[in-house]
Amino acid sequence: MGSTLYTEDLFLLQKLKEGDIHALEVIFNMHYSNLNRYLLFLFKNELLVEHIAQDIFVYLWENRETLEIKTSLESYLYAAGRYKALNQIRNNQLHETIKQKMTASMQDSQSIDTEFEMRELEGIINEAISSLPPRCQQIFRLSRDEEMTYQDIAKFLNISINTVEGQMSIALKKLRSALKPYYFKLFFAA
Repeated sequence: MGSTLYTEDLFLLQKLKEGDIHALEVIFNMHYSNLNRYLLFLFKNELLVEHIAQDIFVYLWENRETLEIKTSLESYLYAAGRYKALNQIRNNQLHETIKQKMTASMQDSQSIDTEFEMRELEGIINEAISSLPPRCQQIFRLSRDEEMTYQDIAKFLNISINTVEGQMSIALKKLRSALKPYYFKLFFAA
């Protein structure tokens, strides 16, 4: 991985900023395979790695006009890949932790008050899910209730993986916002 911005990188980035799709294609062809191998070495999850690598190139295109890369293009792509993969893992772990704590709390609880609070919290969660836009709600339920992967959801609904990821991001943000006042109960329930 180089750390300086090379002339070829500068040229390609300038063309990219100008909206030249061919520049994106050249960048993709130059870096996609190596980026995938690098991320696969780090995260050992082929589906996650493939999705993240593709998402990075979509991000490059969508943000081409404001993109500021001060390192080599290769270094930038690797750092972006690491960041996105770690972020995805962190979000999945947070969701799993909340789910486990809720389940454990409901199973271990002897108190009627605690059971009532957990039912109330479950109702709040269901209400928050029900308040999502229909497509967003459908995608969230397929992911969480049916345990479908983003790729399976995309195929099932005949939409792009990026659409699935975007809708899941919206759903998780809204749920986090709705559950924020109850985090203490989730994590410190007796």
